[in-house]
Amino acid sequence: MSTEPDYNFNPPAASGSNGISILLPFALLSAAIAVVMVAQTVNVFKARTSLRDGKTQLTDAYQKRQTLVKQSADIQQKLQALVLDLLLLAKTDDDAKAIVGKYNIQQNAPEGSSAPAPEPAK
Repeated sequence: MSTEPDYNFNPPAASGSNGISILLPFALLSAAIAVVMVAQTVNVFKARTSLRDGKTQLTDAYQKRQTLVKQSADIQQKLQALVLDLLLLAKTDDDAKAIVGKYNIQQNAPEGSSAPAPEPAK
């Protein structure tokens, strides 16, 4: 047997350019991926902020329109009552009959039943 050990503490002789040339492309690729991910993260935060602003604007617009919707429903109900009264009055009054004839006012029959006489509004 030999007196030399099986191990050697001296590093093997390697060429200096092989290690650096492999690390440089990986470093550039990692930097490019990091830039893309940062850009995507910024875009996601901008989109989230935009969606939140849109949601608050939509909620505000909905609440502002609620009163207008209630007013229009009240006006529609009052107009229907007025027209029904005018139709009842047209049965006995010539002036009301002339208005109904001039503007061709008529009552549609409710679905699924015969046309009952309109009731006066109170």
